Amino acid sequence: MQTILIVDNDPAIIVAWRRILRLKDFEVATARDADAGLAAANDLLPALIITDRNMPGMNGIEFCHRLRRNSKLTKIPIILASAGEKPTLSEPLWDVYWQKPVTSNVMLGTIERLLARPR
Repeated sequence: MQTILIVDNDPAIIVAWRRILRLKDFEVATARDADAGLAAANDLLPALIITDRNMPGMNGIEFCHRLRRNSKLTKIPIILASAGEKPTLSEPLWDVYWQKPVTSNVMLGTIERLLARPR
């Protein structure tokens, strides 16, 4: 069973996304902020990470940057999600950007596509 790590400070998002992912037999780990997300990613080495952009403390973009700098985590696919505008960077640190709210079909289709890619 593949593990997906959700990093989001909104408990309602965590509950909803966990429910959708468990229906497809994913193991789901969660963290409420980026620092806890980094610790969980290092411990679990998840198959995929979904993170919110706007969190207190370290934001999702900095979280992605730290994941990409860690040789142990650099190849893990990352989905950055936000209700705000899509960030523009010359070299995105994430694989896919989701505009919240996200439908379950978009969520599952994106995850299946990312997990099917060779690492």
